[in-house]
Amino acid sequence: MMKNILKSLVAGQTLSESEMQAAVSAIMSGEADAAQIGALLALLANREPTVDELVGVARVMRRFVLPVEAPDEVIDTCGAGGAGSRLFNISTTAAIVAAACGVPVAKHGNRAVTSRSGSADVLAALGVNVEAPPAVQTRCLQEINICFAFAQRHHPSMKHVAAVRTSLGFATIFNLIGPLTNPAGARKQLAGVPRPALTEKVLAALVRLGAARAMVVCGVDPLEGNLCELSLAGKTHVSLFDGTESRSFALVPEDVGLKTQSSESFCVDSPEASAQIVREVLAGKKGAARDIILLNAGAALWVGEKAKSVREGIKKAAVAIDKGAGAHTLNELVRMTNAS
Repeated sequence: MMKNILKSLVAGQTLSESEMQAAVSAIMSGEADAAQIGALLALLANREPTVDELVGVARVMRRFVLPVEAPDEVIDTCGAGGAGSRLFNISTTAAIVAAACGVPVAKHGNRAVTSRSGSADVLAALGVNVEAPPAVQTRCLQEINICFAFAQRHHPSMKHVAAVRTSLGFATIFNLIGPLTNPAGARKQLAGVPRPALTEKVLAALVRLGAARAMVVCGVDPLEGNLCELSLAGKTHVSLFDGTESRSFALVPEDVGLKTQSSESFCVDSPEASAQIVREVLAGKKGAARDIILLNAGAALWVGEKAKSVREGIKKAAVAIDKGAGAHTLNELVRMTNAS
């Protein structure tokens, strides 16, 4: 089976959803050997994935996931990664602010691969126990509207591909799957991707997988290049699904009441430096770092149906930060994940 799939890829063909499911099932079950896994990932990396291929991978990953019990309205703010960003952890901070506004967030994330600080890295630096088990995650969602779902712990079958991915040294299709495989089964997503061409494809995959509401973004930054979040320094390519129809457009900060600003002031070189900016933003410090969090939290509130627009979401996020609700949510996440 795997040999025939590899022959198809060598011949320049794309894979159907069922073929992709068969290939990934062989990997996740330990049936495929390292040479076959490496060949599959390398051949797929030569081009952008199709929607069928993304959906095929995601369906198998969802079958093998260690789940988290969560409310139906739960959202995620997961970025695909792979953009090599030096920025502080924007989607993680936006998740905390969205939770402080009443949106349940199961933040799916991992350690850094190409960036300076992954979501697991910054949360650990902030004192959160990122290894908290699913029962604790569920309790956090119930009581403070947020949990962290550490990808390494929720996708144990990825152990079969981990060594090969490390040896390859380049981004593979698995780098794009995080937003499609939330352990809490989130059907509302703010997802970031590293290339504009992927926004419509990942959105289409989310809709096929049953999304109720989704926004897929790729920001453009003059200093950093592409971002897996909405950009404060330039335009953002947006593809969204409002539950009825999908559309794509470009957005700049001025469209939602903010000013275009450089990202230079919130570039970091470590999780500790990122954590410091997170604390400052949640403490109410004004500036560009706060504004990019307002922008992304505003989008998360639209996804979570707590705001009718990103502009309205920005206003609600600002109120939550200034009232100390964001800082309180983080403090409670630290306390609850470390409780014996």
